[in-house]
Amino acid sequence: MIQLRRLALIGGVAVVVFVLDRLTKAWVETNIPVYEGRPVIDDLVRIVHTQNSGAAFGLLPERTTLLSVLSVLAVVAILYYYRQIASASPFIALTLGMQLGGALGNLVDRIGQGYVVDFVDVGIPGGWRFWAFNVADSSIVLGIIFVSFLLWQEDRRSAGKTARAA
Repeated sequence: MIQLRRLALIGGVAVVVFVLDRLTKAWVETNIPVYEGRPVIDDLVRIVHTQNSGAAFGLLPERTTLLSVLSVLAVVAILYYYRQIASASPFIALTLGMQLGGALGNLVDRIGQGYVVDFVDVGIPGGWRFWAFNVADSSIVLGIIFVSFLLWQEDRRSAGKTARAA
């Protein structure tokens, strides 16, 4: 029963992330011409319509096939290993859902268009800009950070219990 609830949590979070990703990308594509932008917080945060043929944050440009294969492998790995790592905590299941929804969102773009729509542009006003990203990228990166932290906490707790038992 717990496994079923964890699977439902992973699936539910993945669906929410996927839908938010699709909706935001569709809005950007409909309302902002490619390579044009709109300020959100002055020049600090902008919505800029970009088409990224690479990985998150513009890495590995023009590697759509490779990145599509890697995305499929990531989705398969999440689905395969969810039982082992999601059973420990609903929070870990949530992070897996974040990663799954993000991977599927970008995969749909890569397969359907050959590029991913990125649009969040953050940087120093009048200076250096970070790479543009989207909801899927954010969800993947935050999911990885959160699951790493949660697994680290579990390891610390296990090590503490082992030390106290000895």
